Amino acid sequence: MLDELREAEKLLKGRTGGYSGKYLSAEEFREALKDEIDSIEFGNKYDLIQIYLWFAPTTQWDDFAGSEGLDLGNGIFERVSRWRDGNNDVK
Repeated sequence: MLDELREAEKLLKGRTGGYSGKYLSAEEFREALKDEIDSIEFGNKYDLIQIYLWFAPTTQWDDFAGSEGLDLGNGIFERVSRWRDGNNDVK
């Protein structure tokens, strides 16, 4: 899944402006996504709830990536949903 997340971060490169939730621009969201990827990869973070929330339908990913990122976002969301469904303690 890290490869897919890196692909998502790369897709956002060069996108500017916009607004979604607490993110005032595509650049701000991209930085948050990059930080989350680093936390998962290098910080041994196993909680993927933030990725789940960002890639759920009609949330930040859809707002900033648009139709170009639809398939990638859906794939990430499906994988994270399986993780979430397997963790009973996730709210």
